[in-house]
Amino acid sequence: MRLFIAVNFSRPTLAALEAAREALRSAAGGRGSYTPCANLHLTLAFLGEADKSRVKDAAEALEAAAGAPFELVFDRAGRFSRGREELWWAGGPENPALAAVQKRLCRELAARGFELEARRFTPHVTLARRVPALGEAPALFASPAAERVEAISLMRSQLEFRPPRYTELHRTLLRKR
Repeated sequence: MRLFIAVNFSRPTLAALEAAREALRSAAGGRGSYTPCANLHLTLAFLGEADKSRVKDAAEALEAAAGAPFELVFDRAGRFSRGREELWWAGGPENPALAAVQKRLCRELAARGFELEARRFTPHVTLARRVPALGEAPALFASPAAERVEAISLMRSQLEFRPPRYTELHRTLLRKR
């Protein structure tokens, strides 16, 4: 099964991310592949294909890495260029609490034998893929959206469905350390 660890969002944050996604869709004339509301999340670690027996190990890593709840703010959009197409994302200011949770999580996962991506953590929520290059970036957020993160989740990704189906397998509440 394909696994990742993520921050999932409250309804108000999802509404703000949806509004940003729809502003992008309008600016792009509807061209591109837009992330459904149910799939909007912030990935902390991608585990890739793992045997079902590894779910327990991943859940233990979440429990060991959990720190205090923290705030996330989304106030900007950006893009990763891929030739003539772009992947658009929502993000926010640097967040030391988020970075600390992600770093602890990766340390705990590695200690349990998970092989993680070597690339630098760039926290973002994917709004759309395969959007034709737009030139100047449109303003997607009328005002910042804030989320109090009180849990992190182990998720299963099923790519055989269109759109992909994400299922929460384990949820860890954040607590003061």
